[in-house]
Amino acid sequence: MRRLLDHFSFLPIPFKIVLSFAFVILIGSFLLALPISQQASSQATYFDHLFIAVSMVSVTGLFTEPLAYTYNIFGQIIGLILIKLGGLGLITLVATIVMQLGRRVSMKDEVTLQQALNRGDMIGFRDFLISVVKYTFLIEGIGAVFLSFHMVPLFGWAKGTFTSIFLSISAFNNAGFDNLGTTSLQGFVNSHIVNIVIPLLIIIGGIGFSVWFDLAQNFKAFISVRSWIDFKGRYRRLKLHTRLVLNWTIFLIFAAMVLFMLSEWNNSETIGGLNFIGKMQATFFQAVTLRTAGFGTVGYTHLRLFTIIFMTVFMFIGGSPGGTAGGAKTSTVALVVKLLWAEITGQQHVHYQKRTLDDEIVQRALVIVVMFVILNFLGLSLMSIFDETVPMQYLFFEAVSALGTVGLSADLTSELSRGSQTVIMFLMFIGRLGPITIFTALGLFDRKQKPKVYASGNILIG
Repeated sequence: MRRLLDHFSFLPIPFKIVLSFAFVILIGSFLLALPISQQASSQATYFDHLFIAVSMVSVTGLFTEPLAYTYNIFGQIIGLILIKLGGLGLITLVATIVMQLGRRVSMKDEVTLQQALNRGDMIGFRDFLISVVKYTFLIEGIGAVFLSFHMVPLFGWAKGTFTSIFLSISAFNNAGFDNLGTTSLQGFVNSHIVNIVIPLLIIIGGIGFSVWFDLAQNFKAFISVRSWIDFKGRYRRLKLHTRLVLNWTIFLIFAAMVLFMLSEWNNSETIGGLNFIGKMQATFFQAVTLRTAGFGTVGYTHLRLFTIIFMTVFMFIGGSPGGTAGGAKTSTVALVVKLLWAEITGQQHVHYQKRTLDDEIVQRALVIVVMFVILNFLGLSLMSIFDETVPMQYLFFEAVSALGTVGLSADLTSELSRGSQTVIMFLMFIGRLGPITIFTALGLFDRKQKPKVYASGNILIG
């Protein structure tokens, strides 16, 4: 064991991250497959347990067998542990425990953690890391308390409390799993508590840890503002990354709400039969869950085609870097949009809020988006071979949901062939870790190579 750990310490950083997640998935699938983890009526095979373990560690929410009818309390607790390990990362949690015990973490391991959390620097990293874990548990605890006001009267103290904890952890980690049945949170479409607490947990978990602490450091300044001009001045003091993430998160939620209302307002099978308040809160919930959360309060099999299309685009974008969300990431897509605008308007550099962005960062963002597009179409192509009778829009919805670690499905996952389900597992795994991490770990990219420069050439485009 000691020798294995020594070998692990010398592995490249991306490979460490990939192996840590793969290790948790493998152990988790074995634990879920144990008889003590399952209901007496469980019909799940090991493939189902492996699929669910991948989905939990990648904090996606897709499943081939419903949790409520497959796993008992012990199995569901194992599921929560897998979600926690997937949300924060095994390396992050282990390093935090080591730090709390007073042991030093090597510079190499700090770099690993920096990449696992997608953080730009290591200044005050030890305090940052410990604070992430502490505040994660605190926020999840607060969320569980508020949810219990609805769940305890509904299910009783024992089941209601556990359900509140389960949903709070799942929502904060953008996992999308519930222990209620096969219809996600559709039974709570009229619950004000559920439709407020769950989306808030999703947003807080998805905006990224760096954004948390930037906002926390400026909290006192914000509560003392007395005018809009004063607020704008305080807002500009936030880091550029924080402002970009907040601006795009608000924009995407608002845009998704508008599009969802326009498309589904009179659809009697989704929100058409609700009153005005019910429609608004259901619309808000669906708009937020596209930030890679995976919960739903309406049936996605009844959505109109336009809704399926625009939701697929929003799922592709996903949440923000350095948090629990997946997808191509808000800031990444924002940079690509800014790059397109710079090209259209003839600008040589990409700018955001009177700041010129580094060309290397913009190039990396473009690579990530292109890779996500390629992987999505590759997954879609394979799934269309395995399940050629399924309508293409639903297969595309499923593929994007998997790679973006969203977890939304038009009740399709369990009906797909084992071939398509295997494709979905790989998409979820790649989506959680990020394509660049995966391909770097496989040695497909070598950033140590010396740059090559040849004689200039010219190619016609457009």
